[in-house]
Amino acid sequence: MNEQLVEWIIRFQKDKDIEALANLKDYCYEMIEPLIKEFTAKYGEEAGELLRLKWDKRFYFIFTKYQVNVGLPLDTFVQNTYRFYFMQVLKKAGYKK
Repeated sequence: MNEQLVEWIIRFQKDKDIEALANLKDYCYEMIEPLIKEFTAKYGEEAGELLRLKWDKRFYFIFTKYQVNVGLPLDTFVQNTYRFYFMQVLKKAGYKK
């Protein structure tokens, strides 16, 4: 993983640095948007709009859980975590599989 990403993650986790978190959000959005499009194709535009509204509400919490030293690629972590989160959001909103 690139050094800048590691620095942002560590700054956020250690110091709760909001600037580092904002940089992570900007970077990770490119990983999250394809998931939103996937769920939009499956459930419709309203579902996609809901996910676009909700994606950053749990970002802070999600990034308190990422472990830099584990070696799990950031994109794998983000995509798997958000897939699970989005499925919960849609289920709570009444969307069926």
